[in-house]
Amino acid sequence: YRISLIINHPKTFFVPLPKLVGDVFELDKTFWEFSLTICIVAIISAFGLLYFFRYALSAVQKTEQKNLLLGRYFSPDVRDEIEATNTDLQSQGPRELEVAIIFTDIVGFTKISEKMDPKDTLVLLSEYQSIMVDTIFKHSGTVDKFIGDAVMANFGTPKSYGNDSQNAFDCAVAMNEALEKWNQERTKNGEFEIEHRIGIHFGRCVVGNMGSKHRIEFAVLGDTVNVASRICSACKEFDTNFLISSELRENINFTLRSEYISN
Repeated sequence: YRISLIINHPKTFFVPLPKLVGDVFELDKTFWEFSLTICIVAIISAFGLLYFFRYALSAVQKTEQKNLLLGRYFSPDVRDEIEATNTDLQSQGPRELEVAIIFTDIVGFTKISEKMDPKDTLVLLSEYQSIMVDTIFKHSGTVDKFIGDAVMANFGTPKSYGNDSQNAFDCAVAMNEALEKWNQERTKNGEFEIEHRIGIHFGRCVVGNMGSKHRIEFAVLGDTVNVASRICSACKEFDTNFLISSELRENINFTLRSEYISN
């Protein structure tokens, strides 16, 4: 403000450096031109940096949102591979893939929830689902969705990772082992044990994004999904906690004691 007053004073005048005469109202023209140039460059640079930082911040936010989305469905290894190959799942159209589908649900969850406080029920459900999700990720699986107390996972998306049927079966075995370990901890804490059912099927599915521009989900659809869900429900009918389809059986190796059930 003071500089503005000086420059706009009626007696102020500019003189080139060699012609300065010592007048109190004279200003060095070269100095002021240089200073003005530096000032303009600084202002332009500041706006340029502001624009760059806003662009960089927006890019970081988009990356974090993408990582958050990928982290919901895919294991860290799969997520890193998707990022490394710059795969854009949102722009991909529906594809048909051979996928192994797992369904799990807690036995008698409705009765359990009726006897518990809603907050305790939510804690129980969160702990169970966390254990299942960790196990799914360890076996290169993808978490599809949570349906109440049920967990749906698939093996073979966004691409095949070897023998997807074997990965799904090994995951189911590990799920039972993890549940047993969790029940041991619950028993020590004076809490009741949790039982669950697992059903697995293998077949062709349509894989892709579904939803609107406001909410998009990576989805797996088809008869294979429906059959896997019914297999899980059929565990109650056959008094077991682990059922797999013959289609899956043809693609895996295992040494566990098993029983064949005909339709």
